[in-house]
Amino acid sequence: MLRTTSGLVCLILTMSLAPSLLSAKGTKSPKDARVYFISPADGETVTGAFICRFGLRNMGVTHAGDDFAGSGHHHLLVDVDETMQAGDAIPRDKKHIHYAAGETEARIELPPGKHTLQLVVGDTKHFNFDPPVISEKIMITVGKPNAGEEQARATRSTNERRKLMERAAAPSEPLPPAVTPEMTKSPESSDFISRVFSGNK
Repeated sequence: MLRTTSGLVCLILTMSLAPSLLSAKGTKSPKDARVYFISPADGETVTGAFICRFGLRNMGVTHAGDDFAGSGHHHLLVDVDETMQAGDAIPRDKKHIHYAAGETEARIELPPGKHTLQLVVGDTKHFNFDPPVISEKIMITVGKPNAGEEQARATRSTNERRKLMERAAAPSEPLPPAVTPEMTKSPESSDFISRVFSGNK
């Protein structure tokens, strides 16, 4: 009888806890939290590498591993078709780029063609919030730089490298002579010091 009663108690406790266990799918996200792209814009055409800027409202940005309430860090999804669910672990691969240092912008380089971009804010352990904090998916077109642009970029890069090498190879400027006490003494102070040491005050 005792065994049956304890089994019944365990069953009742499990059933009472089940709804809360099922609803706890991830870290709760702040009310009205919203993530979005500042740039590029949906439908924009970019050439070569471009700067992607992340916007976030009603929530803070922090490093991965920092467990501050109401904060998380950005993840950029590139050409991802799967839907992110609350509590899902955010993968780490070429299509799921983590910005664990709390970055709010990044330089992105994608092959020419059409690409979709989406932002997801993850919690301290890279899990999706509940409810998820996910941006609308945008589409951009990456154009191929023309020959003139490629040449200009290569020239800029070469010039920058040359300037760095010239600065590194240039002899350092000679330091000004060190200021010694003799250079700072006035004739009166020299006379005073002589009198003190000679005993003639």
